[in-house]
Amino acid sequence: MFLKMTIEGEPVAAQRPRITRRGTYTPPKYAEYKKNIEEQYRKEFNNEQLFERGEPLKVELHFYRSIQKSISNKEHERRASHEVKPAIKSDLDNYIKSVFDGLKCAWFDDGQIVEINATKDYDEQPRVEVTIEKINS
Repeated sequence: MFLKMTIEGEPVAAQRPRITRRGTYTPPKYAEYKKNIEEQYRKEFNNEQLFERGEPLKVELHFYRSIQKSISNKEHERRASHEVKPAIKSDLDNYIKSVFDGLKCAWFDDGQIVEINATKDYDEQPRVEVTIEKINS
C-alpha cells in the first residue's frame, strides 16, 4: 500500500495544549491544521485506513515554508532556489508531529513508523509533500 499527498498552505508546527483557569484547550491554529489534514485524507482516500496494524511504515515529508517578504531580492532568489534552508523555528520534529496527528486515520498507530526522512525548504508555494509506504519485511 502507498500514500502520496500534498497538503497545501503554510505548515503548522504541533503545539502543546494550553492550560487555563477554565481548563485545557488546543491552540486553534494547530487544531484547524490537523482537522484540515484529516478531512483532506478522508476525501482523497475514501475514509479508508490504508495501513493495517503491525505493518512497518516508511515516511517521507518535505515541508515548504513561505519566503519572507522583508528580504532583499538576492536573498529571495537564494531561498527560492533552495540554496538557503530555513534553519529557524519551528522545529522539524513539531512539523512532523502535526502531520502525523492529522493523518492518524491512515494507520492503526503511528508507532508503526520505523523510518522517517524529513526536510524543510523555502518555496513560493508553501505546502507539505507526504509519502508513506509499507516496508516489505
